[in-house]
Amino acid sequence: MIVHVEWRTRYTYSLPVQQLHSELCVVPGERPNQRVNVSTIRVQPPARLTTHEDDFGNLRHTVDFLEPTDSLEVSVRAEVETLDAPEPALGVLPPGLYLEPSARAPFAPELDEFVVPQGSGHLAYAWAVMAEIAERFAYEIGYTDVADTALDLLHTGRGVCQDFSHLMLAVLRRQGISARYVSGYLASTEGDAIATASHAWVQVLDDGAWYGFDPANNARQDAHYVVTAVGRDYDDVPPIRGTYFGAAEERWSTEVRIARASQ
Repeated sequence: MIVHVEWRTRYTYSLPVQQLHSELCVVPGERPNQRVNVSTIRVQPPARLTTHEDDFGNLRHTVDFLEPTDSLEVSVRAEVETLDAPEPALGVLPPGLYLEPSARAPFAPELDEFVVPQGSGHLAYAWAVMAEIAERFAYEIGYTDVADTALDLLHTGRGVCQDFSHLMLAVLRRQGISARYVSGYLASTEGDAIATASHAWVQVLDDGAWYGFDPANNARQDAHYVVTAVGRDYDDVPPIRGTYFGAAEERWSTEVRIARASQ
């Protein structure tokens, strides 16, 4: 499947800020089951972007503004060819890294009452956990904060894809199943998809490959999903983060448009 991605975010500051440094993780990269035909990333004000691959194999960009600025706009366009297939586990990081609790997917006694009976293997168990999360929790935009953890979703019963994924990660890892956080984009089955943020889901390691599960939609990862980055949790792969000097107040907005075309 061919998926077209447009991602744009804009930051504005109440006063000009000094030495603005931004790290971006928004451009899809090449993966065994994903080919990037075209991709561009631009920033405004114009500045030189540097590119590198992190320890997880994710494509990252950094940009610095030495002159004072009162705004930053980042735009991404990409055409990605996706396959409906699991991703071979070819990374250099040990799978055991994805067995440990993390700040966003901590281990806690509250998780024990959530655990569903294990099936015939890791994938069957992941299916059961995903279905349980989808049934028990409500998807609600604006109810949770970007800093929330899996335990916050357990307590409130509402959240977004990031929260659903963190809870699924915590439950799986507590049962000894290697699972990682995935950020990216999701194409609609009909027409364009328009959102105010990128998407998040989970991948489970089984028999040498990563299989994707989307607890927010109670669906498996297929060719509609474009992977941007993988990590232990959101903290490893935020779309944008940075620092600056100044006492300005910051405001931001994001728009994502995804379109698909059958091959």
